[in-house]
Amino acid sequence: MKKQTGFTLIELMIALVLGLIVVSATIGIYITTVKGSTNTINSARLNHDLESVMLLMVNDIRRAGYWGGAKVGVDSSTNPFTIGAANIQTTTAGCVLYSYDADSDRTPNNGEYYGFKLQNGAISIRSSDTAETTTNCTGSGWSTFTVQESVNITSLTFTPAYKCLNISTALSYNSTCAAVATAGNLVAGQKATESRQLNIALTGQLVNDTTVTKRLTGIVKVRNDRIFTQ
Repeated sequence: MKKQTGFTLIELMIALVLGLIVVSATIGIYITTVKGSTNTINSARLNHDLESVMLLMVNDIRRAGYWGGAKVGVDSSTNPFTIGAANIQTTTAGCVLYSYDADSDRTPNNGEYYGFKLQNGAISIRSSDTAETTTNCTGSGWSTFTVQESVNITSLTFTPAYKCLNISTALSYNSTCAAVATAGNLVAGQKATESRQLNIALTGQLVNDTTVTKRLTGIVKVRNDRIFTQ
């Protein structure tokens, strides 16, 4: 019978090395897969959070200037939701203030002064009974609605893009109608219509992984134009 001599030490060492290589490659593939899945989940989470925030802001700002008293024969230039502090305000790039007649009682009250602003890495939403007249958007009624524990909002800007119609002088696209009406540059017998649009830019990142960032832009065409008389 043939004598069984077994494996030599060199053969055992080669086998161990090959086994370690296979195990290391398997572990490496597993780690890469897990990391890729985690990055995908984190990106999807950030996308969902920021897109939800943008959708909320766009849909609510679009209602600015709605007035329950608007009907045939009423002078729309007297709409109280487009006059003074109730009108859309963007006194700072990271804050917008506006109002609309949520309860259709024709008067700005009952929490009908709204707004959004960036503060300490989060977005705050406003609902208050009083108009905000300060330039830094301080005051009552603000509450944070983004999750600061998971998402850090790094940038938020509101850029107005207004157009004044029915005027007798040529103006740039971003000109408002207020100065035109005061200067007497309206078309004779007509009212000036101020078409209002806000461009929104939003940037955020994950708190636990700052390499995962997202930038969104949105355009709000306000449904209710602002009307001016001579």
